[in-house]
Amino acid sequence: MREKENFLLPSAIKPEVVVTDIAFAEGPAAADDGYIYFVNYKRLGTIGRYFPGGSPEVWAETGGQANGLKYDPRGFIVVADFGGQRITRFSLKTRKMEIITSEYEGSPYLGPNDLCLDPHGDIVFTDPTGSSIDNPIGSIYKIKTAKDGLAQKVIRLDNKLAFPNGLAFHPDGSKLYLAESGTNRLLSYSVDEEGLLSDKKIVMQFPTDTLDGISFDQFSNLWIARWTNGTIDVVDISSGSLIKSYKLGERVTNMCWLNGYLYVTIAGNGTIVRIPVWQ
Repeated sequence: MREKENFLLPSAIKPEVVVTDIAFAEGPAAADDGYIYFVNYKRLGTIGRYFPGGSPEVWAETGGQANGLKYDPRGFIVVADFGGQRITRFSLKTRKMEIITSEYEGSPYLGPNDLCLDPHGDIVFTDPTGSSIDNPIGSIYKIKTAKDGLAQKVIRLDNKLAFPNGLAFHPDGSKLYLAESGTNRLLSYSVDEEGLLSDKKIVMQFPTDTLDGISFDQFSNLWIARWTNGTIDVVDISSGSLIKSYKLGERVTNMCWLNGYLYVTIAGNGTIVRIPVWQ
């Protein structure tokens, strides 16, 4: 990781549209094969992929409707399928789908929204569908995985949340950060050696709606997709302060990093834009 003293954000950005015709733009994930994977290309329920400089294509059919995606270095795209109320994965080699989990203690999930992998390769995901500030029934779950990446056990890490949405581990693995959309709050949790959560804190309370996908940059600053606010915001988590806010358009949903560029999904116009951050 580069020294924070060398950290310098551009004063303004010029987004370049690289993918269009997305039915609901969400879930970009960069993989080791150089592709960006994303959901709902051409129609709801698909996974698309795009190689920078090439043409996007429909890569897989989910049989549900996926939202968040993450790349598992074991060779899979892991999927939060809120339409199918499950977590699945697709092999990069065969495109075969496997269901990782579809229930917790005998009850179906509400509808998973986003996910991330912890430093041990276990999957942590949010399950918010139907929850709100008046109906805080959302949860965070952890899937303890075997060496092959499939589930050994599912643990509920926290519940009674008002639409838990994007989530990301700090690069050093010590904390989990969560966008709670129903309250417009960024939360943090301490993570113990078993991957369990404690010491929940409010890092930042935003005055406007709302928080969606989140991602750390190489300087441990947190980038937040601000859905109805129409921005990508950059936050210093150590002070809980806003560093930059870039206006992008209506319904900014999520992001991923590849080769110094930030790729952002914008549901308002069904696009992915590319932003040169460190060139």
